Order: sequence, then structure tokens, then C-alpha cells
Amino acid sequence: MGYASRSGRASTSATNPQAHAICDRCGFRYNHVSLKWQYDWRGASLQNIRLLVCNSCYDEPQEQLRAIIIPADPVPINQPRLQDFVAAESNTRVTSGLNSVDPVTGIPVPGGNTRITQNNNTRVTQQTGEPPNGLNELPGTSPTVPNDAGGNDPGLPYNNTDVPETGPLT
Repeated sequence: MGYASRSGRASTSATNPQAHAICDRCGFRYNHVSLKWQYDWRGASLQNIRLLVCNSCYDEPQEQLRAIIIPADPVPINQPRLQDFVAAESNTRVTSGLNSVDPVTGIPVPGGNTRITQNNNTRVTQQTGEPPNGLNELPGTSPTVPNDAGGNDPGLPYNNTDVPETGPLT
């Protein structure tokens, strides 16, 4: 009849006695000092999962279970300067009319109205213009000569029926 040791894979010594323990995975008997605790990733740190296992049953902690630590947002700068998108997307133009001369310096000062177009950059322009230093607020007509080329019948282009109003040029 064969002899089977009840010690399993543990060694027994009369001069140096050591406790025996069972591996929590495979169930074999080992010396307690040769078993080790199983660790696994829990969040950003390793945690003991309370399994006492032998060397052949020990699993290296999986890095895939490790939590990803996202770095903090960068510190914002003091007093940032943002682009003025409203002004950048506006289409400005200046109408001509009522030019003057500075009496002190004699430098010509252009006059006119500043207009802003914001609707899909569709611009409604005047079909006729006013020459510099002019006083006519109705382009395409002549305020002094009634039968002039633009007099009572201004002959407006593009099949318009009335003269566009520009308002006072002051």
C-alpha cells in the first residue's frame, strides 16, 4: 500500500516547525510562509483582495483595471483678451456727402454716415452717388434744376419706382 502524506506540498520539520495553510485558489496545502496575499487594482491604488495564494496561483495585478487619472485643467490666464466677433462680422461702410474743411488746419474732413450691414452680408447700396461737398439728400435728383437729367424724372435704374432716402447728411 502506498503512502500519501497529509502535508501535501508543505514541508514539516521537527527542528523548525512552520504552520500549514491551504491555497485559496487551488486548494493544496503549503507552508503558510510560502503563500502570499493577492492584490488587484481598485481605483488608483493596489488593494489586498484577501486571498492567500501560492506562487503558481498568484496573478499579477492587471493594469487594465487601473483607474485613469486625468490631469487638472490648466490655470487660466489673468485678464484674457477676446476677439470682438460682433465687430469682426459686421460690414461697415461710410456714405459720402457733406465734406468739410477744418478751419484751423485746412485739412479736408470727409463727412458721411457710417452704416453697418449684418444680414448675411447682403448690402443695399445707392444706385447713384453724391459728389463731395454736395448738399443733395436725394441721390439721382437735382434739387436746383427741375428739368435736369435727374430732375423730376430721375430715371432710376433697376426698375425702381422711388428715390432711396438717405436722411440728413450732417
